Amino acid sequence: MRLDDFFTEHGFKTYRAVRKLLKNKNVTVNGVRVLEPGFRLNTKSDSLSVDGESVTVSSHIYLMMNKCQGVVCTTVLDGWNKSVYSMFPEDLLHPKNLPILHSVGRLDIDTEGLLVFTTDGKLSHRLTTPESHVKKTYLVYLRDPCDEAERKRYCDTFADGNLFVKEEKRAPSFRTKPALLEWPDEEDEYCTLSGSGLTFCRLTLTEGKFHQVKRMFAAMGNEVIFLKRISMGNLFLDASLKPGEWRYLCEREILQMQER
Repeated sequence: MRLDDFFTEHGFKTYRAVRKLLKNKNVTVNGVRVLEPGFRLNTKSDSLSVDGESVTVSSHIYLMMNKCQGVVCTTVLDGWNKSVYSMFPEDLLHPKNLPILHSVGRLDIDTEGLLVFTTDGKLSHRLTTPESHVKKTYLVYLRDPCDEAERKRYCDTFADGNLFVKEEKRAPSFRTKPALLEWPDEEDEYCTLSGSGLTFCRLTLTEGKFHQVKRMFAAMGNEVIFLKRISMGNLFLDASLKPGEWRYLCEREILQMQER
């Protein structure tokens, strides 16, 4: 990663402050003084020091979880619900020389599927800011069956965009952007309720309004009875993870998350 990015993620609030540090202090990488803010720091092998004092170089943490139902994506609990953070050991929640571990976005208490956790605030911001239009795909089980004509109507309506979605609680009404709807068969590896006979589909969005998936199908006269997120950007949920399980992302998956 860039040297200035490293310092801003480890206590320096501005890039200007980092440039001042490099100018006024003896910042060395592997014993060689560095003055260029864009110097590429290898967080796995380089040694870093400031005025002779060693600075621990830690690469960020990247995890995926298959969130289960009944847990919330917050550290502030109400005494009734369990938090996704309770599934991690303390050394991951507050890693040494790194920012606090946090989730990239959230899932509702009754929604399962892909949650990404990281200490990389810049990546988290890019993936969650509406301007990035990051794709998210959900497996959706519906209350009412849909014949071929209904399936086509759903696909066309979602693909066209501009579907009017009513307000819910304090969330205002809105018109949707185009979305991709697919009707997979029961061989789909993410079909948690395989064999149930329920109608299911995959919906891919590039926006993330409050309860958006549920509200979109409600606008079509149907009801979502089970929801599972299976991808975010170029990263797909590991289908072998059982609900509630988590693991570290491999190098390939980290690169997939960082791709635009």
